[in-house]
Amino acid sequence: MPVLNFSYATIKDSEAFQDYVRKAAELMQNHNIETVVRGTYRTTLRGNEKIRHVTAVFRYPDLENALRFYNSSAYRDLIPLRDAACEMEIQFYDE
Repeated sequence: MPVLNFSYATIKDSEAFQDYVRKAAELMQNHNIETVVRGTYRTTLRGNEKIRHVTAVFRYPDLENALRFYNSSAYRDLIPLRDAACEMEIQFYDE
């Protein structure tokens, strides 16, 4: 069953974040991961106002493939850059 990965990144360092996004996008392209949507926070209509962040949704064929990607040595090598660039929440939903 396909799964959607919702990632929410609160930016700490814009330059490092752009570097992380570029490297992660390359890696995701090599793994045929589909980007469904990306967006930058604008405003809140209802609920708590959020600080500056971006959201992205990615589609994987199944949860196993998603976990294999995030546990790969290539992605794990990006984690220090990711953590320096932002605070990130990574959540999975059945499609």
